[in-house]
Amino acid sequence: MKLMIAGLALTQVLHHGWEEFRTERPLYVSGTVTEVKWGNPHPEVRVRVTSPVALPAGLAERSIPAELEEIGGREVLRRTEPFDGREQELVLVLAPVERLSAWGMDDRVAQGERLEAVGYVSREHADEFRPELLVRGDGRAIRQRSVPLPAAPSGAPATSGAGAASRADDSGGPGMLPWLAGGALLVAGAIVVAVRAGRRRGGDT
Repeated sequence: MKLMIAGLALTQVLHHGWEEFRTERPLYVSGTVTEVKWGNPHPEVRVRVTSPVALPAGLAERSIPAELEEIGGREVLRRTEPFDGREQELVLVLAPVERLSAWGMDDRVAQGERLEAVGYVSREHADEFRPELLVRGDGRAIRQRSVPLPAAPSGAPATSGAGAASRADDSGGPGMLPWLAGGALLVAGAIVVAVRAGRRRGGDT
């Protein structure tokens, strides 16, 4: 049972990985924070979208963290379009708390704060948005990505830096490894349970 629980917990490591979002189409969104859930694996910030969304002048030339520029952040800004979804509110899925602190964001986002973000809508949930760049109300630009983006799906434009096709999320681990390890633990747990059950039956006969 312990092995099975550990396996289930391990599969959560990949929750909200970059491949779960439409990274082939970067979008810009801005709005006011209405709700904050702060903690791991990812803080979540609900934002009421300022509508209609328009790209700010000079977005592609804005100053961004050097580490983000090194993994294609500048090219992402050049390809960014205004958010055009129907959702009036979006849940911004931020990098893990430890990463945010290391990247210069020790304080929590506050309710009522105005935020800007460049990022990607979830492939499954239209109201989930994963930023790669978050601009705070005081003007601080905080990166949310530390790995190259996944390779674009067939027929979609590729993002600079995607050649590495990294499947890691910002927890720092390779994307498929947690799933494989978790699956192996689940199988091992099932085998242990089956063996023990068989021994009990054998002892009763």
